Amino acid sequence: MTDRPGGPPAEPEATPPPLVSALVTARDAEDALAPTLDSVLGQEYPPGALEAIVVDDGSIDRTGAIADEYEAHHPGRVRVIRQAPAGPVAALARAFAEARGDVLAPIRAGDAWPQERIALQVATLQELPAIGLVYSELETAGGGEPPDPPVGRPVARLLREDCIGPSSIALRGSLRDQLGPIPPGILRADRWLLARAATLSEIVWAPAPGVASPAPADEASPSPSATVPARAQALRESLVLQRWFLRNATSEPPLSEELGQIWSAFTATARALLAAGGGEPFTELVVVTDAERDEARRALAQAHEAHRRGETLSATVLAARAAALDPWCAPARALLAQTLTNRPRRASADPLASARRFVTLAFAEELLADPQLLAAYARTFDGEADATLAIDASALTPASAAEALSGLVEQVGLDHDGTAHLIAVLGPIDAGVRERLPAQADALLTRLPRSPQATPRFDDRSIGGLRELSRRAPSTAA
Repeated sequence: MTDRPGGPPAEPEATPPPLVSALVTARDAEDALAPTLDSVLGQEYPPGALEAIVVDDGSIDRTGAIADEYEAHHPGRVRVIRQAPAGPVAALARAFAEARGDVLAPIRAGDAWPQERIALQVATLQELPAIGLVYSELETAGGGEPPDPPVGRPVARLLREDCIGPSSIALRGSLRDQLGPIPPGILRADRWLLARAATLSEIVWAPAPGVASPAPADEASPSPSATVPARAQALRESLVLQRWFLRNATSEPPLSEELGQIWSAFTATARALLAAGGGEPFTELVVVTDAERDEARRALAQAHEAHRRGETLSATVLAARAAALDPWCAPARALLAQTLTNRPRRASADPLASARRFVTLAFAEELLADPQLLAAYARTFDGEADATLAIDASALTPASAAEALSGLVEQVGLDHDGTAHLIAVLGPIDAGVRERLPAQADALLTRLPRSPQATPRFDDRSIGGLRELSRRAPSTAA
């Protein structure tokens, strides 16, 4: 927009809100679809920036007719796609392929969003550019206490626990190409999306109101109180998911650092599934094709060669692939166990050993995306303070961490004498060591909710409180 000659400056044009695609999947849901679509279309979000993609997965009731009515009454906002019955995973994959949004938000027919859900999730993604996925509902198995919300890049935990509401996630559309298509054979698309997103970026919990209806019993976490068929189905979903990630393991963190945890979860799930089947010795847990056996043999040969060259990480990844491709291959399992035991750790047992009395922990990827956090710390602390800012860069390669952090430190003016004391925690380190870092610190410098919740959290707006805490609090770092 240009200014009028002699007139007041024209106001800049507002940036349009991100387009959100609600991905609605339905089959024989004539009683459930309308309330779900009403909750989508009734969001407190600009109507022109929200579309509903409805995939009718071969319904034989009035589901399709109801979807058509909404499409007719909301032209341009509702699109209906019909397909032969292929299951909920294929239906969601089709919705993903058809969506145009900057933000993709799956929702099952029968669930409902609170009116402010999408606005809050979009605001979170806009405020935190390092985040690739946000979710708003925690699920509890067996009616117990809600778990600590998974945040960061907790791939192993997401493969081990089913604790996030499937209709409560929103994903950046820009991640879609990196995610790739939902693989055939996956039994729970939402869990695959969560874990896959965590391999590429951080995830965060935005504690907005939850989905109105609870997950059906056959999709709940495999609690001991669940019925045998429901528990067996939930365990089988986990087994398939864990096997896929092991088969597709890479040398990139965080997946490479959590292979031991994922393999342990895979074997524990298999044992639990056998027990859930009543101990039937002929229960079929994993089908291994001839092609998979051949691929496993090739991966195992490559793993042995990498091990002989001293390339322990590559050997671990290849052995994990071989063992997942053919879980009955004893040599693959043995080599995986050996490489997991022998993997070098470049960080000491206490990565904060060189820190001063008071330790604040920050996270490299968040600082790189939001330099204001580090700038605020630099304005508040100097070299005389008995305090250290420890930056967890273990999710980056050492070379990329050094390059990125040195540029950031120079940018905010921390590259000369007398400035705040900084240390970087470089990888690869044991996943358990990384998980314990927030508990070892006295405070966190972050805008994100992170576990443990007992560790005080500060950002650039509350940095004065961090300074005051550092002056009066004894160190709690272990």
